[in-house]
Amino acid sequence: MTHTTEQVLDHHPHLPGGPNDDGVEVTPSGYRYRMLNGIMMPPHVTPECYERSRRVSTRPKDICFTSYPKSGSTWLSYILVLLTGRKKDYLRDDIHWVESSRTYPRTDQELNNAPDCRIFKSHMPYSMALAGNPAENPCRYIYIARNPKDVCVSYYHFEMGKTWSGMWDGSWEEWLEMFLQGKVQRGDWFDHALSWWEHRDDPNVLFLRYEDLLNNTAREIGKIAQFLSLETDAAQIDDIVTKVGFREMQSSEYSSLSDIKQFTHFFRKGKAGSWKEQFTVQQSEAFDEYFRRRVGASGLKFDGN
Repeated sequence: MTHTTEQVLDHHPHLPGGPNDDGVEVTPSGYRYRMLNGIMMPPHVTPECYERSRRVSTRPKDICFTSYPKSGSTWLSYILVLLTGRKKDYLRDDIHWVESSRTYPRTDQELNNAPDCRIFKSHMPYSMALAGNPAENPCRYIYIARNPKDVCVSYYHFEMGKTWSGMWDGSWEEWLEMFLQGKVQRGDWFDHALSWWEHRDDPNVLFLRYEDLLNNTAREIGKIAQFLSLETDAAQIDDIVTKVGFREMQSSEYSSLSDIKQFTHFFRKGKAGSWKEQFTVQQSEAFDEYFRRRVGASGLKFDGN
């Protein structure tokens, strides 16, 4: 059962928007979303923005990093900015998140006039990827995946503070159930991650694990540089490793941008395995069994499960 926006606003006066939010549905707890291709999406991912993202004409040096939410994409974006020799301001001004109506005001002409090696952000599954079918695009796609238990916990804390999109104020138990059913913004984690995992051997797709990046940052940055055909040396990689450390990221210019400083948990812990502080033993065992059934013989696995 869902309530109308008017009904929810009676109980959640802090929510922006109102009955003019075309296509936006609201759960009894005030969680706002819209359906797009059968997947729950944040309200700011409008059909118009999605279609625009699919029409983007990419170039051989373009980079699109994508992930399910709370999987390390912000961390990865900072690495990409430094690897490609840009300044910190690039994070604020020129990450092209075309699917988002809230954070991407640029025109098509401005996008087309941007210099080569444009960096695009996305949270879409493979079938809804930027610029259409990745196999038919010169763009290089980097997908970062994280242990879904950690994703579930991090996403729960994140959504509890996201007032501009109708924050989640249900219980942890309710969130866990909704997450496993794919009834949260961006949909089913398993469908999302597996859609990219199936293409991990494609020449223009690099599949990364958050845990690998955390445990051996220098090696994984080297892997990214090689994938992007970027020349780097050990000193440059060591410098980037220092700059993308968790404490540095927490204190960086990016972590205090006006759009995200309301999220007290945006850079919450930055470690692997924090799910153990949230899950009960029974919840963990049930999640593991569900993971095995959904992932099957695909070969996708994560340390620390």
